Amino acid sequence: MSNHQSRKKKSLYIFICILLPAIGIAAFLAAGLRDRTADSLPPADGKMAAELAQLSEGTYDSVLLSMHSSRYFTEEDFLTYLGQTAFVASRPLSDVEELSPYLDCALGTGSEISHVYLCLDPGLLWEAAGKDAKRWQSSLTDHLYSYIRKHPGVSFEVLLPYPQLDYWLSLSSEQLDALVTAYRTFADGLYAYPNAKIFFPGSQYWLMVNPDNYEDTLFDANELITQKLFLLSFCDAVYQITPENEDACWNAFRETIDREREAPTLYPDLSDWCLVFFGDSIFGNYSGSFSVPGYVSGLSRAVTYNCASGGSSASMGTEGFFDFPNVIDVFFTENRLILNDDRQILYPDEFEKDDVSSKELCFIINFGINDYISGAAIENPADPFDIGTFKGGLRHCITRLRERFPQARYVLVSPTRLGVVPQRQAAALTDYIRALEELSQEMDLYFIDNYHDFIITEDNLSDYLPDGCHPNEEGRLGMAVRIMDFMEDAVR
Repeated sequence: MSNHQSRKKKSLYIFICILLPAIGIAAFLAAGLRDRTADSLPPADGKMAAELAQLSEGTYDSVLLSMHSSRYFTEEDFLTYLGQTAFVASRPLSDVEELSPYLDCALGTGSEISHVYLCLDPGLLWEAAGKDAKRWQSSLTDHLYSYIRKHPGVSFEVLLPYPQLDYWLSLSSEQLDALVTAYRTFADGLYAYPNAKIFFPGSQYWLMVNPDNYEDTLFDANELITQKLFLLSFCDAVYQITPENEDACWNAFRETIDREREAPTLYPDLSDWCLVFFGDSIFGNYSGSFSVPGYVSGLSRAVTYNCASGGSSASMGTEGFFDFPNVIDVFFTENRLILNDDRQILYPDEFEKDDVSSKELCFIINFGINDYISGAAIENPADPFDIGTFKGGLRHCITRLRERFPQARYVLVSPTRLGVVPQRQAAALTDYIRALEELSQEMDLYFIDNYHDFIITEDNLSDYLPDGCHPNEEGRLGMAVRIMDFMEDAVR
């Protein structure tokens, strides 16, 4: 890829009038956006009038308007995470002109609005402008830039679309060039205003690659993902693009799409497997499609159950309700197990139902970090099944599972390297890793060593473990890929 750091900024009008036609954006938009525009046009049902009435009658700190579904942007999240009373419009905008009625109402005399959040689609905006550069520029000036300029004390934060990978791959190189140019041109127009911010999470591979991150359309993320993007964009500004980082952002995005087009990443087909995950916060602190089990399910089509819980250990602690021995005891004695996802109930006979019984059953077990942090003894030589020890707890639990599910496979997954060192240590972390390997040999289990052989190394801890312990989205995706590849190569 060429380096665009030396690219000279031209006027926005010239950029649109000359560069966009030169790379064929009109052809792209004619071919690729007409259907989306038709689908996005809202019905003439008086919805706008009703929302404007609600907006004018209420007292709000912020407003969110979107060209795609805003269903999962909740007023509760704005209040909880930003301390703002928000008005979230449910009616999708069809063009930039439809911003004006909302902004006139929200920012009128006496308004207390301090933030305007906009989910805008540059491709749809260009289509709505009739693919005409003058109309595009005029519409943005009249219905967006003028409000940003007139209200310098109001923060305007724009979130660009983040469609699924399949959408980007459906475009030709010329169409992709045209769309990226539209995105960049739109962003360039906002950089001139100090009270405007723009975010683009759509370049993130962890987001676009998993089809289960989306629902209804290739553009609409599910509830958990939408909340995650809300936090990472509007709250933490992780995905903000600026004149200083835009070249790196767009170049990385293009490289990802070009790589996937030329050599698509193929994930194993595990649709004939049912995978049950036990573990600590590495599996359990996340639910849905961007947890480790969620990635495995979305990319391999395996049936997955996430039974992990944050703070749990393989050894039984004094207050270890979610520690492995107690979880297994509840599983069998009370005939139920609370799942991580929405706290659903999993029953042991679930695996005997028609849609699951035909699948191969495998338990994926990941413990060790909390045993290490709490200083749990690795083993009691006098009692190999002492559940107060690391190996004893694992022996006890796996033995009980095997008695009930003798045909199942069992995979032990080690902790990764960590960036934190606990004050209390009964042994080094590597001693717990070694114990897992020894137990896998003793009990004829499978073993994945994520400490010595994984993408997370001593040199890149901060890239994957923001808090020194828990993997971020890229780290969890990497862990899921490791498990899928291991299932394909070693367990079959």
